Amino acid sequence: MTRAMTIALTIAFLTLLVTTPSWAQSSAPTPVAVAQSSSEKVRENPATQYVLVKTVVGKTIGVVDARAQPVEPEGYNLLKYCWTAASVLGEWAERAGLTGQMVVRALETYSWQRDLGRAGYPAEPLAQAIGRYEAMLVAADFAEPARLRALDGLTTELDGIRRTTPGTAQVRAVERCETQPRSLGLNYTTSPDDGRARFIPYVLHEICQTQQLDADDPVRCDYWLNGKADGPMSFAGETVYSVRWPDGSMASGRFDPEQSRGTGSVILRRRPPPPK
Repeated sequence: MTRAMTIALTIAFLTLLVTTPSWAQSSAPTPVAVAQSSSEKVRENPATQYVLVKTVVGKTIGVVDARAQPVEPEGYNLLKYCWTAASVLGEWAERAGLTGQMVVRALETYSWQRDLGRAGYPAEPLAQAIGRYEAMLVAADFAEPARLRALDGLTTELDGIRRTTPGTAQVRAVERCETQPRSLGLNYTTSPDDGRARFIPYVLHEICQTQQLDADDPVRCDYWLNGKADGPMSFAGETVYSVRWPDGSMASGRFDPEQSRGTGSVILRRRPPPPK
């Protein structure tokens, strides 16, 4: 995350603490249970955890640049990339819960920061406007009605910036997800073929590590899913895997599903034993 965006997020969160009584009251010191898993940590303190999630996403930002498109003649559409839990996390859209929503919004706002910066919007006012949008989402636990209201507010703010910055593109928010079908299904096999596999999106694995949890522990890092034996799984991005065979041998690593789209299958191989 850039310094400007970090400052903007902090200012927006502090403003909400002062101006939103319900959130200010809920943030008063109260005894809380010690979080035992990643998702519990996120639910326990969404504001702090969103900053953490956005920092992690900023280090794994390739998907934003991969989807980069020029600003269209009729203006910039804030919803042009169709950032959804399904398109970003695939099989993990539901399992990731609030953490997944944070990942999606982090990707969304990074794409706005990049595209609108290229379109001539000044960095500081842009970062502050986006920060206020994010703060509204955090205050509402990323509920969809709140996101739509925040999106309206952001569009209005950006229009105000445009009017004082000659040459910048007009901004709009037009839903277009239905025009972007994309198959994410892949089968997997193990070699030897009797391995039992489990998977987790790389970004969720990194979030667990940044939370100082054991990212390979499916109880503490509670986004792991066991592999399906009866059909394809929906892999949206770089994925971490772990395989165990009946003889106790294991293999782990990560793969990019885009490299396997042509064949529709990924093979997870047991590594040969080290030479004696």
